[in-house]
Amino acid sequence: MKIKKLTSGGFTLLEILIALTLSALIMLMLAMGMNLVVKEWTRSSNRLDDSIDKVLVLLQIERAIQGAFPYTYKDRDENKNYIFFEGDEEKMSWISTVSPGRQSGLMAWQLLPNDEKSGIDIRIVPALAGNPTERLEKHATAITVLQTYKAYFEYLYIDEIIEEDTKWLKTWSAQKQQGLPNAVRVHFTNNVEEPFEIVIVIQSYRHQKMTRIKP
Repeated sequence: MKIKKLTSGGFTLLEILIALTLSALIMLMLAMGMNLVVKEWTRSSNRLDDSIDKVLVLLQIERAIQGAFPYTYKDRDENKNYIFFEGDEEKMSWISTVSPGRQSGLMAWQLLPNDEKSGIDIRIVPALAGNPTERLEKHATAITVLQTYKAYFEYLYIDEIIEEDTKWLKTWSAQKQQGLPNAVRVHFTNNVEEPFEIVIVIQSYRHQKMTRIKP
């Protein structure tokens, strides 16, 4: 009678250790790959959120400038009526029919550099009687937007009689001009992205109560 030798069908300790090591390496590679995907997804989401926020801010600024209104106030010292719209290269103040909170009535707006020169401050206050300059500087609600950007303004003048006399001005004073500019061009720059600009036509520039003075 022959006795057959039984062979074991199990794994050796070395084979088990090799399998565990390979499994651990595969799991580690999968985890690293997933981590990279999650980070890239987060970066893409953040870029998308930033882009959406920037577009919404630009649309709000565009609507507010587009809705500029020839608001008149009386200077008690000079006993004269003036239209309120003051702007230079880095700062602009005006009255608009647009309110970010959909409040009724006219609103005084102001765009200027942030105190830290990083971003743009938007100041908004209801346009009550009188010159709103002091209220804009002392009592307006300030919001900093476009933190990495700087804004520069230009103001379009078109002569109503000689239309060829068209020019972009670095400053605009409605107190002197007795009217609104035809349009505003805003240049946005920062140290990372390409600069860009928007040109905003002021819808109410023709509805002025006073004769505009040629600059």
